Amino acid sequence: MNSYFTADFFANNRRALRQKLGHTRPIIITANGSMQRAADEPFKFVQDSSFWYLTGIEAAELVLVLTTTEEFLIAPLLSTEREVFDGAHDLPAFVTRSGVTTIVGEREGWKRLALLVAKQPAIASLGAAKAYEPRYRMHTLPYRRRLLARLKRLHKNVEVLDIRQELAELRSVKQPAELQALQAAITITCQTLQEITQPATLAAAKHEYQLEAALSYGFRSRGADGHAFEPIVGAGSHSTTLHHVDNDGEIQPSDVIVLDVGAGVEQYAADITRTVSQAPLNPRQSKVFGAVERVQDYALGLLKPGVLLRDYENQVATFMGKELMQLGLITEPTPQNIRLYFPHATSHFLGLDTHDSGNYQQPLAENMVLTCEPGIYIPAENIGVRLEDDIVITKEGNRVLSAACPRRLGQLH
Repeated sequence: MNSYFTADFFANNRRALRQKLGHTRPIIITANGSMQRAADEPFKFVQDSSFWYLTGIEAAELVLVLTTTEEFLIAPLLSTEREVFDGAHDLPAFVTRSGVTTIVGEREGWKRLALLVAKQPAIASLGAAKAYEPRYRMHTLPYRRRLLARLKRLHKNVEVLDIRQELAELRSVKQPAELQALQAAITITCQTLQEITQPATLAAAKHEYQLEAALSYGFRSRGADGHAFEPIVGAGSHSTTLHHVDNDGEIQPSDVIVLDVGAGVEQYAADITRTVSQAPLNPRQSKVFGAVERVQDYALGLLKPGVLLRDYENQVATFMGKELMQLGLITEPTPQNIRLYFPHATSHFLGLDTHDSGNYQQPLAENMVLTCEPGIYIPAENIGVRLEDDIVITKEGNRVLSAACPRRLGQLH
């Protein structure tokens, strides 16, 4: 598969970052490393999205250094054993891909960094998350923390400027190559969803994992890298669990099934949700589905340049409150009551990450890409309905990138 990205793309991103920062501090950014899965087995390697945005390189443990006069990569020393098992670094390929023409070994590279920091003990880098995020019950990647600790050992008074926000703002406005990669991922996702929800195919699935397997085959057979995130296939009671990723339940013909999935193409993620059923919806399911459709139509009508996502989310929640009252779920449209049945935001940025970088306090601008995904979840009735499309902000409003995927699939035609 030909790449949508050239070395100029990555070089221009590095240049744009330097211009946005407008200072002379060296910029030092690390790649991810390998993470243990079990015993001596790592998880499949996933690159740090910001490192990829600046280099396009998918190898582990490299360090990118940008100054006002030079740029270079520091490559880790691999043992003979690791080269045998994992392969040696292809340094010429790194140069061709990134446009960074100087690559040095770890020892020489850190000598250069020591001289840089001694001369100017003020650098810029990406801040690190806390080691543990209680909200997500998740241990975070250690690589940025490790880089910052090592830099501080070079000079006890080194000052590190966190540039996560500046880089997030650059990444939030998509360039033509990024939009092409996103559209490719979205098209593959749409085609696969339409294929696996043909009435006869859908009716043959007795378990959620059968649909997951069909998604995996559809994505890979169409040239995607695979799933951009863990697919969600939730039938019946599982449709009301927002991130049901076990995909281990049985499917009954009367169930609604939430399919929240996305193919990945060159690091870029699609994120589309369709709610389907093996049998025609019953009257109650149909009313809930219709309410979600109306909320999505309303939300799509709001997304345009200049909109603040905070105001947009409040407007969508207010509209949702009216629909929830019509369904008899609430009697007063208070925020607390609305969140009982609509507990998540309507939109998030989309790109290199499924929940991509962006400044949520910044007005929307042309070529930002977001999702639009209202949902209603009624655990007491085993009904969960979510509809999610991917959109790009245009000069006058927005364009639905996933428009080729009908909202009503399977028996819902």
